[in-house]
Amino acid sequence: MHISCNDSQDNNEEPNMKHIILSFLLLFALPAQAAESFTQLYDGLLADYVKSGQKSGITANLVNYKAWGSDARHAKALTLLKNSAVPADKSAKLVYWINAYNFLTVDLITRENETKTIKNLGTLLQNPWKKHKWELKGQSYTLDAIEHKILRPMGEPRIHMAINCASLSCPDLRNEAYTAAKLEAQLEEQTQALLKDKTKGMVVTKDGLKLSKIFDWFGKDFGNEAEIVQFIRKRNSAIAKDTEIDGYLNYNWQLNSQ
Repeated sequence: MHISCNDSQDNNEEPNMKHIILSFLLLFALPAQAAESFTQLYDGLLADYVKSGQKSGITANLVNYKAWGSDARHAKALTLLKNSAVPADKSAKLVYWINAYNFLTVDLITRENETKTIKNLGTLLQNPWKKHKWELKGQSYTLDAIEHKILRPMGEPRIHMAINCASLSCPDLRNEAYTAAKLEAQLEEQTQALLKDKTKGMVVTKDGLKLSKIFDWFGKDFGNEAEIVQFIRKRNSAIAKDTEIDGYLNYNWQLNSQ
């Protein structure tokens, strides 16, 4: 069969059109890729620079802030976070803001080269959580706003076990990023880990329970004393139903650095 030049040209146009369509689809897929890339970069940083240890008598996940801050992945992850859209799904939205809060806290410590305590980064008029701001998708956020105006109203008290204030007595910075697929298991593991930690989470005394101050500061999120005890009993059946709260453990604001 004779194939004309025109026939040959028509055959060559089909793959070219496929390439154009593929490029067009990839262009519109970039926002999803960017969001995933932030999670991947952040997850890698956590795995490399967060290690379990002890400091000042407290068991904690300690952060190598110096090495983290000099790692090129941090700046890339920050750029991606600033340009990523907030998901609409509740679990994905929780994940987005928990990861954002923790990542931006690390960003604050590394950016300011703080080596003692995050409290040094505030002023007499503003604490550090209200003072420092980041632009995310064109809107300004503080750590305080993320915690109190976004995360707490979502009605999940275990977020207090997930967000980290860069301090020894704070519930640990997890050494992996939160994901929607694993969120329930991650929140529960964080909660149980804190309640088992006698250095900063919970101590059983003859008069009841001495708890982390997060149960005092954010008592509204956990409920009244009986509801807090029930929250704990759900994870530790050895605690009697009529157990009382016997006070709160001292809170060490020393930086959770290696």
